[in-house]
Amino acid sequence: MPSTSQNSPFEFRVALAGLGTVGQGVVRLLQEEGPRYRERFGIDLQLVSILDRSYQQKDTSWISSSVTWTESLEDFLGTPSDIVVELIGGMDPADQIIRTGLEQGKSVVTANKLVMARCGTEYLKLAARKNSYLGFEASVAGGIPIIRLVSHSIFPDRVSQVRGILNGTCNFILSEMADGGRDYQDALTQAQSLGYAEVDPALDVSGGDARDKLAILSTLCFHTGIGPDEIPTRGITELVPVDFLYARKLDSTIKLLGVAARKGENLCLRVSPFLIDNQLPLSKISGVLNAVEVTGATVGSVLISGKGAGEGPTAVSVMADILNAARWKRDTSGAQVAPGMECGSESGQFDQMVSCGEDERYPFYVRFIVKDRPGITATLTHILAEREINIDLVLQERWSDRSNLPFVITVEPTLYSSMQEAVAEMKKLDFNRVEPFALPMLKE
Repeated sequence: MPSTSQNSPFEFRVALAGLGTVGQGVVRLLQEEGPRYRERFGIDLQLVSILDRSYQQKDTSWISSSVTWTESLEDFLGTPSDIVVELIGGMDPADQIIRTGLEQGKSVVTANKLVMARCGTEYLKLAARKNSYLGFEASVAGGIPIIRLVSHSIFPDRVSQVRGILNGTCNFILSEMADGGRDYQDALTQAQSLGYAEVDPALDVSGGDARDKLAILSTLCFHTGIGPDEIPTRGITELVPVDFLYARKLDSTIKLLGVAARKGENLCLRVSPFLIDNQLPLSKISGVLNAVEVTGATVGSVLISGKGAGEGPTAVSVMADILNAARWKRDTSGAQVAPGMECGSESGQFDQMVSCGEDERYPFYVRFIVKDRPGITATLTHILAEREINIDLVLQERWSDRSNLPFVITVEPTLYSSMQEAVAEMKKLDFNRVEPFALPMLKE
């Protein structure tokens, strides 16, 4: 338990698991800003233990000598502490650290989107049962305080939709393709050279990272426990430069979005590239920035944007959760529901909503690359007409290579499932040089 004496700051012992780039950023904030935290908040945060299995190979000379170092998970879990910070990443041993901390009634802070996406509902229920604080602001969009916005500012409202650019790597690649005319591989290589993309970028470019973050946001915004595996997910690897040429013709741009929308008692979720009208605010978010737009029945649309990754922004989000955990414990002695619980419920109960594709309806952009011959448009029109899909536009730029002719058909709003059926049939046609590629569209 935190200790204090009359007119002295409340002291909280912090145990940190993981001394990677974000962990080092958190330690620097604790050491450099500690005096300010004591003066401004009356909170004395004492780093007492660090678990890191390679700490002996790192320069730790700048870290206070009062810190106990360990490579043993058992020793770390047994260390007396008030706030446990998990920054190891992955499932194991992160899951054990979080569950053990909550079971012991400690405050727990994590930046781990993987465990929160897969086990977040369980953690929220456990935290409610044990009256523990669970902070996970940094698990979604790094330095953007979206969790706090949803938890505190708009939770009295009924959220109808949340959508956002949730992966900075993908947003950088797509911005380079749109503005710099690069193809996908060149833009990816540039992202890797700048440190924006991993050597193995699969989790990012496949949409998996955005999917995990959308699962966390959906849990909070819709009081539900949708797992990431239930979210239809498509990445950015199929996009080609000509898609951005036609996007400009349509006064639009292409962004990877995570979208969750309430449809009656159901919830429709999707991660996919979208063709976004340039009049919409999300179209303006470029480079490595992230952005999340939350729409409430009363408040309307609220957009928040900023850096979604990196040592500095993520460490600040983690530090904010540490301070909030300490302030909550100091001010309420656990008598009130911890931040984050409002988004589920005080009892840790969640509504049972199902992911649905039947109610999703969008206008679509469909790109073709074909070996030109008479009758192509008529064949495609017939396939669409059979499913009562109405064509909006047919766009075809002048192109010298008639054996690899790109053109685009846009259609009026239609069911996602109907569009998928039509594209599946179109893929069988022998004039295709590249499989048809369909994107949902967002218009003003």
